[in-house]
Amino acid sequence: MSRLSPSLVRTPASLVRLPLSAAPWRACGYLASYLVVGSILFAVATAALLISVVASQLTVTVPLLIVGAWVVRGCAQVERSRAYLLDQPIPYAYQDVTEPGLPAHLRARCADPAIVRDCVCLILLFPLLLLLDLLALAVWLVPLGLVTLPLWYGTATASGGTAGRIGADLAIDTLPGALVVALVAVALLPFAARLVVSAAQLHLTVAQAVLRPPADPLAQVKGVLARPGPLAVLPSPARASTSTAPTPDRETHEPNTGRLG
Repeated sequence: MSRLSPSLVRTPASLVRLPLSAAPWRACGYLASYLVVGSILFAVATAALLISVVASQLTVTVPLLIVGAWVVRGCAQVERSRAYLLDQPIPYAYQDVTEPGLPAHLRARCADPAIVRDCVCLILLFPLLLLLDLLALAVWLVPLGLVTLPLWYGTATASGGTAGRIGADLAIDTLPGALVVALVAVALLPFAARLVVSAAQLHLTVAQAVLRPPADPLAQVKGVLARPGPLAVLPSPARASTSTAPTPDRETHEPNTGRLG
């Protein structure tokens, strides 16, 4: 699972101090922003994909297919940039257009595996990530609101509202009852903070796994081949100054080689 970057979000080791740190608040902002931004990206990417599928039946709409791919790509870039709330922005890599003409652009844009991964993250995973974020935010915001119950329980009860009730039959209409509920909420708040941080980490891990370029299985081998070998750093031996004494035939030999000089 992806960890929150220490340079951006410092998660204390103590569970009790976690609600007072920036980690749950950044995680809450990351999850809450997905409810709005993610919904907009889902609608735009879905519309672009549907229009591209319908337009693919007509050969005169090749430019429209390329525009649809660019729209999906732009939506994915927004989602990658949103990761900055918790960590560094998600890296990306798309195929370059190496040939001129619309068919080459169409192959490079629409047949790019990165575009497929963008559609998976923006469209297929949207319901699951939205449900995860909603549950995590509810678990975090409910005890957070109950902590402040002693400040507003009387107002809700006097106006005949239901804000001072817990469940269907339990009404909090006294200060001692509100204080007890607030203490219970304070005790549960560290666990709620841990859950919202874990949910944000899970969301970010899924986004990174889908949106970032796949790892090259030969990257380590390519790195070894790119680096200079051990023989490249050895100095070349000097041959001119190490000749032996001349032989009776007035020929010299290099040491340890037997080669005629």
